[in-house]
Amino acid sequence: MSTTILLILLFAAVCHAIWNALSKRIEERDAFFTLILGASVILYVPLAIYLWRTSAFPLAAIKWMLLSTVSEVLYFVALAKAYQTNNLSYAYPILRGTAPIVTTVISTLFIGAAIAWTGFVGILVIVAGVVFMNQRSFSLRELSHLLKDWHNMKWVFMAGSFSACSSVLDGMGASMMSGLLFKYFVFIGMFLGKWILDRRAQSKVSYLDLAKRYPWHTLAGGLFVFVSNSLAVYAMQTTPVTYVASVREISIVFATIIGIVWLKEKVSVVKWVSIGLILAGVVIIKLS
Repeated sequence: MSTTILLILLFAAVCHAIWNALSKRIEERDAFFTLILGASVILYVPLAIYLWRTSAFPLAAIKWMLLSTVSEVLYFVALAKAYQTNNLSYAYPILRGTAPIVTTVISTLFIGAAIAWTGFVGILVIVAGVVFMNQRSFSLRELSHLLKDWHNMKWVFMAGSFSACSSVLDGMGASMMSGLLFKYFVFIGMFLGKWILDRRAQSKVSYLDLAKRYPWHTLAGGLFVFVSNSLAVYAMQTTPVTYVASVREISIVFATIIGIVWLKEKVSVVKWVSIGLILAGVVIIKLS
């Protein structure tokens, strides 16, 4: 992985951590996510027009756009189901840890991506850090309860798997055209799909009222949520998808730092060690 790509992914991770931190202060978090997806589509219209006029748009890429959009919407469905039966802090690290593993399996078995053995080590170290992030101790027995609670945890693993599928599909699309333009069109589908899911759930939250109450949150969220996703797809144009998907998990580190500084959250020893593991995994991937 080049230094330039690593810096791009670090910036994308910071953006991801920022918009997630903004959403923590908003009670209607699910509706807020739909709102900032729509805000992104509007805010980045000028960029989309510029890329449309200056870069290629092969028809073959439409297939990957549609598949990525479907996978993203299914991710939302699985995520909603997961949070109905699991605590956020309990489920989220497992979800995030699942994605790099599934991405690696799909990339190596079905796409034939070549990954150095040191890259595999780096991915596993990152996954270990993510999985243990919110655990009380480094106990495998504690993690084994997740598998025993399969009835509730299956949606968490499914959400992580759909996230991984989206990454692989984004990588396929980015290999054919501008990664930023590809992700913009996927974002349009994500917004429409999420809006339909909100309507089916009979959400009574008014997006307009939400935007009026949180104007700066909406603007910042709309700006950062697209940057955090599109830059990752841009990186996939020159870097193996499995490396990109794994290094993106460093956003958890930045989110923790924001939580400490802004939200005054306390951090356990286990979490500090987990942060160290994630950073070590990123360094290993960089050197592989």
